[in-house]
Amino acid sequence: MGYLKRWGPEVAAQVQAMCGELLSTYTDSYVAWDCKQELYKIKWMIDNTLNKSSMYSGEEEWLKEKEQEKIVEILKR
Repeated sequence: MGYLKRWGPEVAAQVQAMCGELLSTYTDSYVAWDCKQELYKIKWMIDNTLNKSSMYSGEEEWLKEKEQEKIVEILKR
């Protein structure tokens, strides 16, 4: 059987903590920039992996659905 593990709470918590630090008005620019660099590194790693992976059945529809949800959230603001 292949890899089926989902994100552990510690991974999501670390990313959320970096996001919180980055967006906090109490964070100085040195710390915020460090957090942003780390988030970029994670983003690039994920983007590279997704670009190398195959397209799966139902993936295009799912991505379109998620894009539409994103647009609705933007319009609600």
